[in-house]
Amino acid sequence: MKKIGLFVILLLMPISVYATSFKLRGTDMNISFDESNWYVFTPDNILNNEELEELGISYEYIVDSFNNNEAYLDAILFFLDSDDYIEVFVRKTKVDDINNFSNYSKEAIEVFGQAFIEEHNIDKYEVYQNDYYFVKLDYQDQGFYLNEYLTVVNGYGYTITVQKPYAFTSDDIEITEEVIDSIEFNIDYSLKEPRDGFSFIKVFRYVVIGALGGAIITGLGVFINKKKKKKD
Repeated sequence: MKKIGLFVILLLMPISVYATSFKLRGTDMNISFDESNWYVFTPDNILNNEELEELGISYEYIVDSFNNNEAYLDAILFFLDSDDYIEVFVRKTKVDDINNFSNYSKEAIEVFGQAFIEEHNIDKYEVYQNDYYFVKLDYQDQGFYLNEYLTVVNGYGYTITVQKPYAFTSDDIEITEEVIDSIEFNIDYSLKEPRDGFSFIKVFRYVVIGALGGAIITGLGVFINKKKKKKD
């Protein structure tokens, strides 16, 4: 099984050195992972996938997980001699009245973030900026620690959920941010925002994307740890 034991080695190697880019069908998004460390599954690569067999995951199980969670990706990184892991999911949903976060200022995105934490009783958020704006939420759900990155591209809200069974360390955050920084969106710059511009009505219509966020309890990590406990 692929496992990471030495963070020093991992962190000295930029993800771009060994990364594979995954175009997520049905989205305008690419995301990259180092497949020597990560197990990466999408609806397009799960049929007859030997790595699923290695993990003891059936094709039917992961198909149901993708369908039930409306997910486009499930990627997992295990750690050596530990039941800890980092798991990444990608989901999207249609958003009304907003086309692209890139059309707004950082100050406007901060208002979106504040609306999220007030609507969903979340304590912490920040605006994460690389080539794109994300609202990053930091909270716990169903026994998991979550860092969730939300953005809007071409009229769709994208939720990149990063979840762990244990609290995020500084190394975990660095690994996570390398993955987030690898994301590329094919933005349709011809899409304009509604003529009334930024408004709080848009903010509160947008927060419904949060209903698609939260921990996924049918992910690979939960299934594999349950199997390990049964064996023990």
